[in-house]
Amino acid sequence: MAAKRTPIDPASLADFNATLRHFVDELKLDMEMVTRQQIRLMCRDAMTFTPPMPKGGGRGLSVAAHKAGMNKTGNDIKRIFIPQDKPIKGRTVFLRQVINAVKGNDTQTFFQLHQNVTESKIESLSPVMRKIMEDTDWQRAQAKARNYLNKASIIGRGNKVVGMATDLKGIHDQAKGAVGGRWPKFSRYIGPQYFANSSDILNAYIAERQQKVGRVKAGWASVMEQVPKPVTKKGVERNYGSYNAPWVDSNKRSAQGVFSATRSPGFVSMTVMNLIGNINNVASESGTENIVYGNRVKQMRTAVQEYFYPTIKKANRRKK
Repeated sequence: MAAKRTPIDPASLADFNATLRHFVDELKLDMEMVTRQQIRLMCRDAMTFTPPMPKGGGRGLSVAAHKAGMNKTGNDIKRIFIPQDKPIKGRTVFLRQVINAVKGNDTQTFFQLHQNVTESKIESLSPVMRKIMEDTDWQRAQAKARNYLNKASIIGRGNKVVGMATDLKGIHDQAKGAVGGRWPKFSRYIGPQYFANSSDILNAYIAERQQKVGRVKAGWASVMEQVPKPVTKKGVERNYGSYNAPWVDSNKRSAQGVFSATRSPGFVSMTVMNLIGNINNVASESGTENIVYGNRVKQMRTAVQEYFYPTIKKANRRKK
């Protein structure tokens, strides 16, 4: 049976610093080495609790997290673009184009749609709408469509289909920028949609963007590489914060993170900064910073309790 996970209470930097001092004092440890340890573990925690994450949260360095990120990237792009060579998608788009033309009183567009009616486009329309679009008189068809769509309260539903996309990346980036860079979970895309020339072209673009999944995590990985590893009294380096996520490492760049340290007798201060750590508000929306501090506080408190548990247990036995 899997061990039950206990929740992590969010904490502040002040909470972390106070717990760190208590941890060092109680266990009589070297402040420099413990700070190295905790900063490196903090970087790994930041990778763990920064999206993408699988359902249920956490496990942000797992294969499931990578899959979640890949799926979200692909699904977000498919909200904007419709492959022109997918007839099933084309049928619903055709109806939306008719709705948009009628709503905007766009006679020229309606005329073009009416002249290009095909069986595949109208096959899934309602019997009434199908009969309207098959009318040989396009002006009469337009009047009937306006009357029918108004009565059916259909006008205004669905996204406007602007036309053929000539620059997938430019349109995608513009759509992301309109929502702060990243669509919130479960939110509906309300911007315009575009046709992509083909499903192959769209899938190639999706694959290109999916290569950047894990980029924010990679910033923390870059920082952690700069933090010196703690060394035991016997001179052995300890690789705290190690992980196994090739999909994160593939996005790692040295310029993404900054580490600095200040030391004086009896004092040590270390600072880590991920230069892309909150890109598209990904960290703010998930509360990453306070969860990371909270996990470090929780783990250090647990370590102190476990260290003194045998002594406490022995003392309790003597009292009996």
